Amino acid sequence: MIRLLTPDSVAERVENISLDSLERDGVTGLALDLDNTLVPWHTADLSVAKRAWVNQALERGFRACLVTNSYAAYAKNVSRELGVPLVGGALKPVPIAFARALHCLTLPAHRCVVIGDQLFTDVFGGKMLGMHAILVKPIATREFFTTRFMRLMERPLLARMRQTS
Repeated sequence: MIRLLTPDSVAERVENISLDSLERDGVTGLALDLDNTLVPWHTADLSVAKRAWVNQALERGFRACLVTNSYAAYAKNVSRELGVPLVGGALKPVPIAFARALHCLTLPAHRCVVIGDQLFTDVFGGKMLGMHAILVKPIATREFFTTRFMRLMERPLLARMRQTS
């Protein structure tokens, strides 16, 4: 179980993730979480740095999609702005969400990475299907109330991971 909750790597922000390293690891598909990974929760405020990182990935031949539990219109706006498919209302960590992402990417799981800010939704959900996982720090403190609760449950696991690394 701990293996499924342990990210393959951790990054401060999405734009700090090395596309060269992903390519060396054989990764060509990016399943990107939206809220507090690419944009602050419940907004379409995509930073220049994050937009540039996604654009660079696409220019280099990576395939990407957004995977979010949100049903809101802002998710569609970000998807459209980036020019990538959207898996909305995903119900992460339910495996069907990540199966839908793999279908959008048309790649096998071992060639894809999920990038997100939560262990129990992004990392766990992606790893259940055999995807790589990169955990990023949340970009804002404003969150859905259930996310705040899940963060409390994440703390001991994150502390344990820091001790062993």
